Amino acid sequence: MDPGLIQALTPHRQVNGILGGLVLLSVDLSPGKKVKVIEWRFHAGSGVTIQLAEFTGGKFERPDPSDRFKQRLEKYNETSLRIKVLELGDSGVYEARIKIVPATVEEQAFLLAVYEPVPVPKIKSHSLSSTAVGCNVTLQCEVSGREDVNVSWSRGNSPRDLGNLERYQLSPDGRTLHLSLQPNPLHSTFTCMASNPVDQKNISLYLQSICQSGGELSAGRVCLLAYTSFMLTSLVSVQLLLIYSSVTDRRTRSPDRAIRTLPKQ
Repeated sequence: MDPGLIQALTPHRQVNGILGGLVLLSVDLSPGKKVKVIEWRFHAGSGVTIQLAEFTGGKFERPDPSDRFKQRLEKYNETSLRIKVLELGDSGVYEARIKIVPATVEEQAFLLAVYEPVPVPKIKSHSLSSTAVGCNVTLQCEVSGREDVNVSWSRGNSPRDLGNLERYQLSPDGRTLHLSLQPNPLHSTFTCMASNPVDQKNISLYLQSICQSGGELSAGRVCLLAYTSFMLTSLVSVQLLLIYSSVTDRRTRSPDRAIRTLPKQ
């Protein structure tokens, strides 16, 4: 480093991105400062530092275009670097070394975290009991294969926090909700939201119909019941048809039998 340069280091700025998306790393400079050169570096978790790019004289230069970023880096403007088609491995520290006229150097750092999209959660209900005085149910919010996802619950058609909802218990990880509801509760729609810093998904469950039915019917059980009902109806119809046919046949054949059994005079 040139001994005549003055160096100033700024803290990391958090930047979040979604897998397959893009982020913009923008240097923050005071008005009136004239930039000569900006050098961009990337520090991966392995401890390896990659010299990414250099902005100089209006040009965008890549020391090694065949590095892991390949064609995914772009110069957005004179002070901003854009990273496209983000990969999970892009997470790490990015440093911008800025040479300012006449002889000042500033370093600004960005901590990039790349997250996967959040899958749609599923709500499972179990341990259900329904009586005349209320309904007890346990709701479990499942998010497949994600440990870095936050789970929260809300209630009502216009979702809001559980707030002063009486008689509920939440598991430490926030994924399991135990409820004890009065008959015909005012707010019987419960929503599970799964989120991370860049994405969120939610799903809702209407509890009143479950409480009134005294239990939860899975899709398989509903189909089985419908099929069983259809088969029973079909069997009854067949039996009625056989009985009707038998009676009709007897009525048709009875006059002939009567004529044949008349005594001769």
